[in-house]
Amino acid sequence: MFRPDAAVAALLEARRSRTRLAALPEGAKPGSVAEAYAVQDGVTQALGPVGAWKIGAKSPSDSPLAAPVQQSDVLADGTRVPRDRFNIVIIEAEVAFRFGRDLPAAGSPYDDATILSAIESAHPAIEIVDSRFADIEKLDPFSKLADFQLNGALVVGPALRDWQGMDLKAITANVTIDGKTMIEKTGGNPAGDPRWLALWAANNLIARGQPIRAGQVVTTGSYIGMLPAPQGGEIVATLSGVGSVSVRIG
Repeated sequence: MFRPDAAVAALLEARRSRTRLAALPEGAKPGSVAEAYAVQDGVTQALGPVGAWKIGAKSPSDSPLAAPVQQSDVLADGTRVPRDRFNIVIIEAEVAFRFGRDLPAAGSPYDDATILSAIESAHPAIEIVDSRFADIEKLDPFSKLADFQLNGALVVGPALRDWQGMDLKAITANVTIDGKTMIEKTGGNPAGDPRWLALWAANNLIARGQPIRAGQVVTTGSYIGMLPAPQGGEIVATLSGVGSVSVRIG
């Protein structure tokens, strides 16, 4: 029998003690998306309010996955954070959407136009990937999902309010570390146009009992894949037409 409380306790202790797990305890390893979400929910209840949601899909036809980002892990553009806040540092460059009003349960799913009208702005964003596990290469996908889909923090850049007519599939993303270009890639988000992930999130999170609230951000997958940055540094991500965002790690 699956024991979500044991998984929650292990992940919370790993966060508290900065001890990296080899695996979740016997009987506490989720075997489905629903079980992984149950662990997410338990960890979230202990850590505090959600400020953002990490949504991603491997292709435009793939089933998306969702993970919370705690409000304390949603960082402003230009923030400086110590390197030892994270076990690992991997950088992703993303487009995020901030919602301007609540989307509570309404008895039936929201249509696309209603959800899009609730989005206040688009933003360039840097996701800092981190893990409570020792080896993410060997980590099973449901444990990864339970661990907030490896989220460490989300840095949200300046607001872009006139974004609706943009081709978000063809964005060029450039990331520099300490002034040196590390990667530049065009159209790299495997989900395609990321706005469909925000549409999916609005109704899916209602079904999970965690509807989107005004001010929350939905981030929608990396345009550069995963860029290891183990030493940190001054990291700047520029997404063409959307803007630039930076964070100093270290």
